[in-house]
Amino acid sequence: MSILRIYARLAVASLRAKMQYKLDFLVNTLLWGALTTADFLMLAAIMLRFERVGGWDIYEVGLLYGMAWIATGLYRTFASELHNFDQYVVHGEFDALLVRPWPTLLTLLGRNLEPHRLGAVLQGAIILGLSARHLLAVGTLDRFGLVYVLASSFFGALIPFSLSLITAAFAFWVVRTGDLLTFTIHAPISASQYPLTIYPRWLKTLLLSVLPVGFINFIPVQYLLGKGGGPWALVFSPAVAVGFTLAAYGLWRAGERRYQSTGS
Repeated sequence: MSILRIYARLAVASLRAKMQYKLDFLVNTLLWGALTTADFLMLAAIMLRFERVGGWDIYEVGLLYGMAWIATGLYRTFASELHNFDQYVVHGEFDALLVRPWPTLLTLLGRNLEPHRLGAVLQGAIILGLSARHLLAVGTLDRFGLVYVLASSFFGALIPFSLSLITAAFAFWVVRTGDLLTFTIHAPISASQYPLTIYPRWLKTLLLSVLPVGFINFIPVQYLLGKGGGPWALVFSPAVAVGFTLAAYGLWRAGERRYQSTGS
């Protein structure tokens, strides 16, 4: 049986278990959509007051925001177990994954999907769609740019996934990583919802290197909207996402080799 088929079976089993409680799924999905909508309303209030932030209007920022939430929502849907992986190390539950004859990471990812997180994906897609419609109408964005933005929203999910995988891998060395998530996931993703031009140079550099969330949306969108950069951005962004994922997996594998079980 192929590795991907094993993952698919685990994922389907997880989805079936979650869908046993359809009302719970529906309520949680709506709540996630409502929470992210409230978040955008706060951003919109700021934009309507100042009209432009860092030279970007509300529709241009809406592209960044929508892409960031689609990427984040997909990551949380399919890789939710990474978010609290340190508990596997603390309680010794990772031992059970090691005795199975297939990759521990795929086993972990397939154990618990959270389909209600798709509420955030839907909300992000709606905001992206409304923003893109306006930008197409005024000629700021063309159809090629729209297709690229949609595709980038999906492959951009590799970046928050990689950041979470790196954070999870650190648990093999430091055990507890709950507080580290604020620095590696929550704060960078929130920062990516705004144009990076508003941040000081040191922070912008950080968000394009160690925590490369700027490649989820800002780098390609900046070029597509004619605000800077070059055609290289359209190739470099997915390349960074894939390269960062491979590097994160390498760290995960190194952590696995170091793991000595709980209490040792």
